[in-house]
Amino acid sequence: MNHTWLNYEKQRFIEYILYQYDFKIAESVWILNLLKSSPKYLSNISFVRETTHDRILSISTDRSKQLPLLYCKEQFCIENGRQIFHDIRLDETHLNVLLYLNNNDDRLNRLLLLQMLVAYYGEEKDLRPLNNNQNSLHHWGQLIRNEIDKSLDYNDQDTFLEMSKILQFINELEERQ
Repeated sequence: MNHTWLNYEKQRFIEYILYQYDFKIAESVWILNLLKSSPKYLSNISFVRETTHDRILSISTDRSKQLPLLYCKEQFCIENGRQIFHDIRLDETHLNVLLYLNNNDDRLNRLLLLQMLVAYYGEEKDLRPLNNNQNSLHHWGQLIRNEIDKSLDYNDQDTFLEMSKILQFINELEERQ
C-alpha cells in the first residue's frame, strides 16, 4: 500500500503536530521524526481514533490525561521510549498511531477521513480538494450517500457498512464546523 499522495499528507500532518503541540516526553518527537523520515514508514502507518488489537503506538501531548507513550504489539506493551523507537525502526509491519492531542484538531480529523476514502477508493479518485475546500465535506457526503444508495440497490452489505461508517464520520466533522 504505497499511496504517494497520502504519504505526503501524513508527512505534512506529522510536521504540523511537531510544531503545534508539546509532547510529554522527548522520545515522542524522536518517533514522530522517524515516522515522517521515509516513505517506507509513512506507507506502514495509519492514524486511528481508537485502540485496536493490532500493533499500536499511542502518543500524548503535554496536557492530555493519557500515558505519555505506549506501544503495544501482540498483547505486549512497552512504555520505554528508546525501546519503542528501536522496535519501530526495525519492524516494518503496519503500525496504527493513536494521538491524544490536548484539543480536537481538524487536520487530524481530515487525515482520518482521507485514509478512509483512500482505503475505499484507492488512488484513482482525486481526494486532494478535501484538504483545501470547506464545502468538500458536503461534496464527499453526497458521493458517499450515492455509494450507499448503490450498495442498497445491489444488496452489497459490505459496501453499505463501509460507506455508512465513512458517512457517520463526515457527519461528525460537519457538526464540529
